[in-house]
Amino acid sequence: MNTAFPVLKPPNAPEPQGELGDISSARFLNGSAIRDHALRCSARFKGNRFTRVGQDFIDEIKVDVESFIRKEIRSKWPTRLYEPLEPDVTTTTGLLGEKLLVELNRAICRLIQSKVCSHPTVGKTLSRTR
Repeated sequence: MNTAFPVLKPPNAPEPQGELGDISSARFLNGSAIRDHALRCSARFKGNRFTRVGQDFIDEIKVDVESFIRKEIRSKWPTRLYEPLEPDVTTTTGLLGEKLLVELNRAICRLIQSKVCSHPTVGKTLSRTR
């Protein structure tokens, strides 16, 4: 049973490169912004100890965001007896999308900060933490 809801888009919008929850195969996150924020956190909280950010650190952020989406959004209101009814209307406005974007960006930045602050101070490159 497929419990994922589709994302409504304008009729002429291009097809996304991957499924919504498959962040690693599509470009949903800005890798250079993740890198920049991690280095800012290093400068502020770790005495500028880290000067490089490894691709495995960025990949780990992507996996954590994908996990968050699956856990908090997709499984929040599961349908128990029936397949989800596919929506044929858009129930949200652009203002809600903008507010969600701001809050999701803040959450991702807090995730990055948490990983930088808990990263062992070894070497100059931030790498995966698990």
